[in-house]
Amino acid sequence: MPRVSMRDVLIEAGQKVLHERGYAATTVQDIAAVAGVPKGSFFNHFGTKEAFAALALERYVSAREAGLAGLMDNDGLPILQRVTLLIDAVSNRVMAAGARDGCLVGNLGIEVTGASEPLRQQLSEAFRRWRAPLAGALARAQARGEIAMTIEPAAMADFIQNGLQGAMLRAKVDRTSASIDQFKMIVLELLGR
Repeated sequence: MPRVSMRDVLIEAGQKVLHERGYAATTVQDIAAVAGVPKGSFFNHFGTKEAFAALALERYVSAREAGLAGLMDNDGLPILQRVTLLIDAVSNRVMAAGARDGCLVGNLGIEVTGASEPLRQQLSEAFRRWRAPLAGALARAQARGEIAMTIEPAAMADFIQNGLQGAMLRAKVDRTSASIDQFKMIVLELLGR
């Protein structure tokens, strides 16, 4: 069995702490404590909290991107079913955490865009990366006549991402999935016309 690297342990533990507490409220000591390593190990691997956040964010974005691509590339499922599965997965993830975490990209987007230009650019790129599989699936469904959408697929993909981010924020505030459920109903209605 391959040995897990200290760097990977720190990224995994720190990603959870960032997600739960936010960037400003997360200290290097918090990350080291959750990872069960000395604080100096953090600096040996990352140098700064910003450099660490960039790596943790990349891991989070890549994992979500792979899952999204796997779902959206499955043209054996109708597009409305794939969009439903996407929104339900987001809702289930948010509610499993007691509607406290939301999306790491959204959370950091609210918190760090004025403080770190490199992280802001990385967050912007994350949304572009997530748009591609969804826009591609919508375009293929539109071309097949599966949906009567007249909106350009990339614009609809952005709308879905933006709406989900807002619905997750509202779910955190209200501690209920009602906003995500409402968003799903409206998106499916728009796509089903």
